[in-house]
Amino acid sequence: MLLLAVGLVVAGLQALPMDAVPLPTSSARPSASGSAQPTASTEPSGSSGHPDLTDNPLYPLTVSGSCPAVQTPASLAAYKAQVGALLDCLAGIFDPLIERSGAVPIKVEHTFYGSRVDTPCGSEADAYAFYCESDRTIYLSDEVYEDSQYARLSVADTVIHEYGHHVQEMAGIFEAAEDLDESQAVIVRREELQVFCWTYYVFATVPSFAITETDRAFFLDLWAHTNDPEGHGTVTAQEYWGARGLAGRNLGACNTWSVPNSKVR
Repeated sequence: MLLLAVGLVVAGLQALPMDAVPLPTSSARPSASGSAQPTASTEPSGSSGHPDLTDNPLYPLTVSGSCPAVQTPASLAAYKAQVGALLDCLAGIFDPLIERSGAVPIKVEHTFYGSRVDTPCGSEADAYAFYCESDRTIYLSDEVYEDSQYARLSVADTVIHEYGHHVQEMAGIFEAAEDLDESQAVIVRREELQVFCWTYYVFATVPSFAITETDRAFFLDLWAHTNDPEGHGTVTAQEYWGARGLAGRNLGACNTWSVPNSKVR
């Protein structure tokens, strides 16, 4: 969910039973995944003429690198250490790509909080986790730690998602989106589903995450139950963009800006 004129980006997580829907394996890639832009039957209203959105220099680039091995944290201290290590790893992976795209890498900060926090983007109560553009900080509530016992990649899923919003800011995507002639709800879903997709692209592309069938079942769980039509998208949209991320060949597999509105509902 996007609040305060793109100043605050919120992500949620639910721990619910799984549905038995098959996920793509590493060898099963959609036909459009090798392109910098997904195939669209019609141009989305308002996005043409904004190359930072539809043809961003990041899209042809491929993520590479290695992160520390991720395990379910055994303590609060281990959880906080894992968050710090993940953010350092993501900066090491994305900073060179940001530079290659012609933008300037910017360090992201992070803060842990209980159920309420005051930020330059405003006060937030009961948010799960969010990225504040104004101070370039990722805020993680206590719920993220509480849910860390649910699955091995639970923490990484949230951290990579929120870091994806930081990448959007550095790449000029937030700024370009402000000029779109689309409803705010559609713009928010394009932003959220892009980082949603990037999350699973990173998981599948960075070998050290070593995705197992149990991890894939965890992804399926999230896709099948995190239903947020006005913010992060419906189950249908999340299953579509999650699968694109796992099967993507570059960051452009997650180009939500060149598809019809029906693909981000």
